[in-house]
Amino acid sequence: MNFLMKKYNLIIACIAFSLLCACRKEKEKTPGVWNSSPVKVETITPINGGAIITYQVPGEDDLLYVMAEYERNGNIFTEKSSVYKNTLRIEGFNLPANEKVKAKLYKVNKQEERSQPLEIEFTPLEGLVSLAEKSLKLQPGFGGIVANWDNAANTALGVRLMVPDSITKVLKTREVYYTTVASDKRSFRGFAPKPTNVAVTIEDKWGNTSDTVFYSTTPFFETVIPKPYADYRTNIPYDNTSSLSGRTTATLWDNIVNTASHGWLTAQGSSGLSITIDLKQVVKLSRIVIHGYHVNSPYGQVNIQQFEMWGTDKIDFTKLSDRPYWLDSLSVRWGALSPAPNNVDPTTIIPAVTFKNDWQYLGWHAIPRYDLMVPPDNQAIANISANGTEYEMPIDAKPVRYVRLFVRQVSNLMPPPANNYFSMGEITFYGDNTVPQN
Repeated sequence: MNFLMKKYNLIIACIAFSLLCACRKEKEKTPGVWNSSPVKVETITPINGGAIITYQVPGEDDLLYVMAEYERNGNIFTEKSSVYKNTLRIEGFNLPANEKVKAKLYKVNKQEERSQPLEIEFTPLEGLVSLAEKSLKLQPGFGGIVANWDNAANTALGVRLMVPDSITKVLKTREVYYTTVASDKRSFRGFAPKPTNVAVTIEDKWGNTSDTVFYSTTPFFETVIPKPYADYRTNIPYDNTSSLSGRTTATLWDNIVNTASHGWLTAQGSSGLSITIDLKQVVKLSRIVIHGYHVNSPYGQVNIQQFEMWGTDKIDFTKLSDRPYWLDSLSVRWGALSPAPNNVDPTTIIPAVTFKNDWQYLGWHAIPRYDLMVPPDNQAIANISANGTEYEMPIDAKPVRYVRLFVRQVSNLMPPPANNYFSMGEITFYGDNTVPQN
């Protein structure tokens, strides 16, 4: 019996000890109030959708951080600032004009105890979603609708394109495009060239949504320009006519993309930064898509990262013997036109009239630099490897048949290396080929 009583008493003691420990832990989880004075605020500066609060850095040794607590869209949020800063940023509001925001500021110590609160009030400037909506411009595009907008603070925005259901007419999301660019554009494609109704909203990362913008238009006709194209380099003075290991430009339009070492490269040390392509028909270009030379590596090898493009619907063949007429000033100044057969000195005077006076400018284009992000956007890099990089042509450009592309950057270098070593995996042209043919 004594043994049983001792065992029973031991069990009771263990239970009591466990309950005591649990109480202590519970007490540690619910700290008391820190008997400290409120934060001393110096300025409250309204910003778009919020405010920046400047305060005196508290002198308490036990201080952990300064915190703001406020309500937004029916939920309670907090913002914290370390002991080494004297500012707090509250943002994410998209309120009617002159509507005020209330917040409480606290000092918090290392025991997670709060000081006495300081209540503040401010009126945010116009919200970022509202500003983006006001800047939104919609216009017809090739195979769809083109949207342009401004993003005042480079914040994360979602631009949602919706179309009415064919039966119920209820708006359904067709695509959401995410961006942080200050001034951005998106071509929403996949529409037939017939009267089309769409709706657009702009959303932010805080859950705010703009008013719905309705738009009706008729998209322009767009098709992929049939391949193969024609290599026109040997006809145009100063084009780079070389190829490495027998890789001809025919590999640029064989529809084999994102594979190991498939495409076209110049021979290192060859002359010229330009190539000319004959589309074999007159086209009002909408865009071109370029794939990289290596699998899953649009920024590797010596893939073209920036280029300048010119186009014309016809060539004056009498000009082909006038070699200075075909000079490009950057190619000359960078010393890219050597060795033979060109051998143009970098100090050569460029003629007053060149092909650029007769051809039309189709823009300076650059690959999006997802690889330079920290950390790199690997999914975006994978997407651009599989789908290629899309470059839009000027909407007001006239139809062309011949395009001349000048390399302006490879391997993160501008100007390109002196050996004129550059590559592409595939190039595809899109546009309207129903225009009149010359």
